[in-house]
Amino acid sequence: MESREGRQKFEQLARDISECSRWMWQPRVAMQKLDAIHTGLEELILSGSADARRCMRMLLHLSSLQIDVASDASDVDEINRGIAWAQDVLDGENVDEGSKASAAYNLANALTSIHYLAWTEHRAKPETKAGKRTPFRLKEREIVRRTRVLNVRAANSSDLNGTARSTALCNLGNSLDESGRWVEAYQCYTDALEADPNNGNAAGNAAELLRRRINRGHGLLGHYAAVYDFYLKKAKELRRHTAAIAGEDTAQRWDTLELTDSPGHISHEGDKLNDYQRWIKQHRLALTLAVEGLGSDEPRWDSAGLDGVTVRLGEPDPPPIFSSMNVLKAEFLTVRRLAFNGEMMLLDSLYQQHREDTGWYADTLDHSLYGEPPAMLILAQRASLDLLDKIAVAANEHFQTGLRPGDITFRNYWFDNGSGAIRKKLPLPVDGYGAAIALAELSFDICPEGLYPAAQLLRNAGTHRLVHLTHGEATGVTEDTHSTVDFMELIDACHESLRVARAAYIYLIDLVTEKESDEQKAQLMSLPLPEQM
Repeated sequence: MESREGRQKFEQLARDISECSRWMWQPRVAMQKLDAIHTGLEELILSGSADARRCMRMLLHLSSLQIDVASDASDVDEINRGIAWAQDVLDGENVDEGSKASAAYNLANALTSIHYLAWTEHRAKPETKAGKRTPFRLKEREIVRRTRVLNVRAANSSDLNGTARSTALCNLGNSLDESGRWVEAYQCYTDALEADPNNGNAAGNAAELLRRRINRGHGLLGHYAAVYDFYLKKAKELRRHTAAIAGEDTAQRWDTLELTDSPGHISHEGDKLNDYQRWIKQHRLALTLAVEGLGSDEPRWDSAGLDGVTVRLGEPDPPPIFSSMNVLKAEFLTVRRLAFNGEMMLLDSLYQQHREDTGWYADTLDHSLYGEPPAMLILAQRASLDLLDKIAVAANEHFQTGLRPGDITFRNYWFDNGSGAIRKKLPLPVDGYGAAIALAELSFDICPEGLYPAAQLLRNAGTHRLVHLTHGEATGVTEDTHSTVDFMELIDACHESLRVARAAYIYLIDLVTEKESDEQKAQLMSLPLPEQM
């Protein structure tokens, strides 16, 4: 229970923090003062004489100040001190969910600073041949992944305001884009702008992502340029907000970029009365290299594919990769339509058994829903992740990495999990940026500790055990024979799995394209992708 003395001590600590804020320009002095305040706060918490929730919010504020000033001083030990304070908030009992989400955000910033300092030190060393196959981001994959997961926790918190969630999403997008995971990064930037339409930094980063895609010379360049112009204009219009969120240097960075005045389409909208096409656009599930819309007004708009493949004398003509990409695409489109049909039937039946479902199901007296629509979603979610293993098998054949197809999974193929080295014969990243890193990291994220924990858990349960929907209290995915999930959990997991499969397919295109750029084309013949009727 709070006492008068405890309240007075708390108020004095608050005044000390305000005074300390004036010393942030002298990091050593500020960190010394923050440590003394933290000691006083710890004593106050142990005494139980002050409001516990207020004390934990003060500890959260201290962690933020400590991490910021220690990062400015490039002092890893002091950053770790701030991490420990933020972790105490995250693990605390008398802490509201908003404070926990803010603590996650502080932790993500701290880990980002430590990673950047390690990268600066790594970059100063001469690169070896072995080092090219073991990129720094894969060596540091644990800290990179934890940083992203913490940003996701902050971004998904309904207890944080739009600006805070938007900033966390923008940070997540930056981290993904630095690893070549541009499909996922673009989604983060658009989500950041949805959370806070005034986040000019998210708009600027979206423009920068597209600028790099244009410079690579692959994909829908006119479309990229048009969308780049759209976001760059937004970033310039929101300059004041950008400076406030990310600093004047960042605002000036977007100032220096020039518009292309591209006549390209920002988005091909398709048939606006077609529910399926609207659903695809809403969830960005068109299998196209476009970042918005359907990518084309043609009837066959799922057009993502290879520009061409080099072949040597004696090799199969056309190369098997064409067949692989066709099979993968056809299966993705089938799974996507199955997910759509299941979702629409659920909505149409108001979450009851659908009128066209011919099955008779026993009432299990636990508010469960059985039938075709939920089964469609469970099968679609599982099948979309099954595609990932096939993408790895296709890469193994194309790059001739020599593994037996039956031994390959998406998670074990791309890199050696012990060393972080990219599998031999896969194209090496340039300046730490490439599709091999994107695919390796993506494989590392499909697990309980990664960015996509629900996807793999639900797939395993749906494959080896029994999963069904319930109107009651769901168990979530378990190791038991039966697991129950609620409607939105299943629908969201299905959307997530489809987006992951789409991203992996596009990254495979990037990987093949990078290999083509490395080939001596003067001595080899390049075959364009044949039209498929």
